Amino acid sequence: MSQADLTFIQNCRQILDHGISDVGQPVRPKWDDGTPAHTMRVFGMVNRYDLSEEFPALTLRRLSFKNCIEEILWIWQKKSNNVNELKTRIWDAGADESGSIGKAYGYQLGIKHKYAEGEFDQVDRVLYDLKYNQTSRRIIAHTYNHQD
Repeated sequence: MSQADLTFIQNCRQILDHGISDVGQPVRPKWDDGTPAHTMRVFGMVNRYDLSEEFPALTLRRLSFKNCIEEILWIWQKKSNNVNELKTRIWDAGADESGSIGKAYGYQLGIKHKYAEGEFDQVDRVLYDLKYNQTSRRIIAHTYNHQD
């Protein structure tokens, strides 16, 4: 069992023992039968891993590495939020009739912003800065948008 597995088990125990439930509040996810899929949460849980010891991949459950890579490329390379572009069907339940999961993930990365050097989306700006501004401490991309 990996250290990531042990951390995962500790986190699950923390959530079950001390978590806050959203029962009684409106939630977007639904189970297959249409009932609300309520969750429990703990705010501010942080995991730290020593990458010199191991890569923090869980071994408790099957890890479909090909699907992981496909999803990463779907978000960061295609900058997409349309699940119809994926072979895996894991996102289907959260998609609308056109296959969109809304203004999330790849959608946020693909929004163009104006800079002195021209218009870039976040990924292209990071690549530009890595090439031309290697000493910058502001090379970052994120999928959070305050307006949305």
